[in-house]
Amino acid sequence: MIREELKFTIIMVLAMITWGYSWAGAKILGPYGDVSIKIFLLFFLSSIALIPILLKYRIPFAVSKSGLQFILINAISLCSYNYFYFRSTHMGLAGVGGVLVTTLNPILTSTVVFCFVVKSVRFKDLIGLAIGFIGGSIIIRFWEMDLNLMIQSGSLFYILASFSWVSVTITSQKSKNHLHFLSYSFWSFVVAAGFSFLFCNWSDIAITINYDKYFWINILSLSIVVMSFANTMYFFASSKIGAVKASSFIFIVPLTAIIFSKILLDEPVRLTTLIGGFLSIIAIYLINKKN
Repeated sequence: MIREELKFTIIMVLAMITWGYSWAGAKILGPYGDVSIKIFLLFFLSSIALIPILLKYRIPFAVSKSGLQFILINAISLCSYNYFYFRSTHMGLAGVGGVLVTTLNPILTSTVVFCFVVKSVRFKDLIGLAIGFIGGSIIIRFWEMDLNLMIQSGSLFYILASFSWVSVTITSQKSKNHLHFLSYSFWSFVVAAGFSFLFCNWSDIAITINYDKYFWINILSLSIVVMSFANTMYFFASSKIGAVKASSFIFIVPLTAIIFSKILLDEPVRLTTLIGGFLSIIAIYLINKKN
């Protein structure tokens, strides 16, 4: 049992490290084409990467009617998240987004769960949520924010991405009794690819063949490593240990996002990002700490 828990923890830590890289990778992809094209390629390549895994472990591709509703909700939520994810990194700092979104995700998830699912909150949870929202406010430097500036800096899109991911987490938890997490991931990516394709021009997709190696290195890394591996492991964790506990693994992402953004993009590290991120991590710890 202990070895299994250790193995699971190591896999989740590796998955979260790849999420840290994803923010820098998305920033690098910024100049290449329209957002809808990148979202389509992301889901299309991710679904292809999962096919050999499903075949190897003989996971059925068939989906029940009860499982289909969760796939549809998850696919739409994933499309929404990735749209705001790409838009925010194109406009703002990848490191700031990696800290803000990944610390807000578990805090917002916990808030929704406490308000609409569990409907009972302990005092330490309230303290944790309060600290978390203070941390997020510091990261976006709320004292100098107005709506136009939030849009220009990408902060509004960071926040909208976090709200989208709340739906992904809770839907993944609810799906556990209806279908296998690998088939859940596969069909979520397929449906998301089909949905995003509706907003693409075929000629624009064909042009991507001529893009340089930096585009393809990053789009393949984001789709195969981040999407197929990290996201699928997150769906699995949400179904096994619950939305709140699964989201606590995200505390690893902020530091790695800053590191990758500094190494790959040479982005400045803001003191407010470090302070706000530290407070948010304390909040996540308090929320997930047992009495």
